[in-house]
Amino acid sequence: MQEIYSKFGNLAQMAAQRLHVKSALNPILWLCGIASPVCFVFAYLFYDVKNILYLLIIAGISPIAVACIAYLGFAIFKPDKLQSEDYQIRSKTLQLIQQKGGKIKMPPTPLELIANPSTKNNDIKR
Repeated sequence: MQEIYSKFGNLAQMAAQRLHVKSALNPILWLCGIASPVCFVFAYLFYDVKNILYLLIIAGISPIAVACIAYLGFAIFKPDKLQSEDYQIRSKTLQLIQQKGGKIKMPPTPLELIANPSTKNNDIKR
């Protein structure tokens, strides 16, 4: 049993390290990914005690339902919040530059870095 816990812990840690997109839904998605499986496992273990079983099933389904409702709410009312933080910052910066028109003189290098931050200074042609 200890081996299963360590494998699950390693998988969770690897998933957390690979997560790069940070949006408004991240907290509820983490809750879904952690709480729901735990509730369902305990519901299986307490199969004979019907009151606890039903309570655990409801507790396991609730975060999933909340995530679905939150996604629909953000998709309808604030779709930009579903984008990553980096995307939001770059988009806002480009919008501000566009609003200023030609009033702000900026060299092309910083504009390229804003639009494509993975580009390194050495890769940009001057």
